[in-house]
Amino acid sequence: MHELSISLKTVDIVVEQARKHRVNKVTGLTLSIGALSCIEPDALRTGIEFASRETVAEGAQLSIEMVPASGTCLDCGSHVDISSHMDACPKCNSYNIRVETGEELQIKNIEVE
Repeated sequence: MHELSISLKTVDIVVEQARKHRVNKVTGLTLSIGALSCIEPDALRTGIEFASRETVAEGAQLSIEMVPASGTCLDCGSHVDISSHMDACPKCNSYNIRVETGEELQIKNIEVE
């Protein structure tokens, strides 16, 4: 379960930013997760809840925004929506697609008191 290590690193970053900005309480956290990232949102939520115990982020409201996957076909130039790394271009049937969104994990917003 790689979500636990991701959760630990995410909380480390949030705590570091809180310390840097002299914040005593993080009340909310918004994450963007790509549809192709292989991250299970519920497992990540549980991991962050665990990792944030006894930190300034304990009890923070976690919001997760899923980012759809899309890319550009390098053969025909079409911008396409995809659901996996194995999808073909719906216009020309090429598998030569450069993924542009859908693989990310980003801390989008940290809310503080």
